[in-house]
Amino acid sequence: MRYSSLRNTRVVDLTHHIAGPYTTLMLAQVGADIIKVEPPGGEPARKAGARRPGHSNGDHFEDRGGRFAFLNTNKLGVTLNLKHSRGRDLMMRLLDGADLLVQNFAPGTLARLGLASDELLKRFPKLSVISISNYGADGPDRDAPMNDLVLFARGGWTYPVGEPDREPLTPPGSLAQYVAGVYGAIAAMQAMLARDLHLGHGQHIDISLLQAAALTMIYEPVSFQYTGAVRERAGKRFAVGPFMIVTLKCQDGYAGVQCVTDLVFESLCELMGKPELIKDPRFKNALLRYQNNDAWLALVEEFFSKHDRKFLHREGQARAIPLVGIPNIAELLEWEQLTSRNFFETIDDPVLGKIRIPGAPLRMGSHRPEPSRPAPMLGQHNREIFGGRLGLADRELEELKGAGVI
Repeated sequence: MRYSSLRNTRVVDLTHHIAGPYTTLMLAQVGADIIKVEPPGGEPARKAGARRPGHSNGDHFEDRGGRFAFLNTNKLGVTLNLKHSRGRDLMMRLLDGADLLVQNFAPGTLARLGLASDELLKRFPKLSVISISNYGADGPDRDAPMNDLVLFARGGWTYPVGEPDREPLTPPGSLAQYVAGVYGAIAAMQAMLARDLHLGHGQHIDISLLQAAALTMIYEPVSFQYTGAVRERAGKRFAVGPFMIVTLKCQDGYAGVQCVTDLVFESLCELMGKPELIKDPRFKNALLRYQNNDAWLALVEEFFSKHDRKFLHREGQARAIPLVGIPNIAELLEWEQLTSRNFFETIDDPVLGKIRIPGAPLRMGSHRPEPSRPAPMLGQHNREIFGGRLGLADRELEELKGAGVI
């Protein structure tokens, strides 16, 4: 059976892009019943993300990008026009008995649609509303635009990335978006736990993408307050005090090593076949190695250049040296540690065909999940939800479709 800790939890999903859909995906992975509500034309993310070259399935080519297909697995999909009064009425019926509403519209959007959080909480005491937005629900930048470039820059990530004499670089990917999604899922479970154990009612939780990005810097704000030093760009050398944390070229790519303690330094010298370096007065402790970093780094670079990633990783791990060959994404998909735990699963998507997607990074007792359901086609479950659950007849559904409500 599917992970069932949230088996009887109903979630109305008004999310789009990454952070919001990842919140509800995480809830779906532990058994929640997710009803994804999109406008009749579909959410924009359906047309974004990677696609197989030349792959099409009739009129549904624009219905799927790879990111959408991953983030919306295990969800039921309906369409609803919230700008229409009848659409809002149906939304109210969906929320009746729901545990959570998760949304990531710009602050004030739901209120303009007549779905303000405080009014919803009054009408549905059991409900909690999880709101994810760029900067949060208040503050001087509340309504400012944002993308990943802005998010990484304003969150503190861009400035220290790159070569010391070059411009800062924007990290790839959407890490902060996914971190915000994790906090959305934590907030959702926290809200339900507080409701059931203490408050007796739901609440509104406000999550900021900017704060999620700043949070992932971890130690930087505290370190700066103690030292007064701003971490500058250091290229392949990760500049954190008198330590070596570096990425270097090897025979078949790149590998990274972290040499922080004297014990790791000694083990690395042994691996390099240069035990005499342990007693070299230039390298006797971390501070001296830092002061003579160019000489120490040159020796490590020479060693790396003579070996491949597999050797470096295997021999480093055998000696408890934090040394790793750096894989590309194709190699990551085949990494034995992940495949042995069945982390990636294959789904048969109706448009994209068979694709591998990451699963949940957790296991719960004796429960094992059923195979994941593909992300819904646009409006795929209108009849099941509006007809089967809300009791609308087929004639009413056709009328609503003709009126642009669903």
